Amino acid sequence: MYLVPLSNLPSIQGPDPESQKKILSQEGGQSFASIMQEAIDTLQQAQQAAAADSYNLAMGDVDSLHNMMINSALEATAVETAVQLTGRAVSAYKEIMQMQI
Repeated sequence: MYLVPLSNLPSIQGPDPESQKKILSQEGGQSFASIMQEAIDTLQQAQQAAAADSYNLAMGDVDSLHNMMINSALEATAVETAVQLTGRAVSAYKEIMQMQI
């Protein structure tokens, strides 16, 4: 059994922001802010498509009802995703604020 000498152990300090970005890009990970922004952008696009479909339905200009239903389901999923991400962010913030220092 090989024991690692204490002098060769890596530092426990967190990486600086530049190296952290480099690590995230190498590992293929995304920051929470980028994931949240992507969810908000998707939500806005889905809302615009669903609003256009609703307007077209009201005017009687619906070519394919199944595409309208798909856009409506995409909007519902995008709303649920944004709500879940927001809820988790608030929950994490509350938990951090309750930590003893």
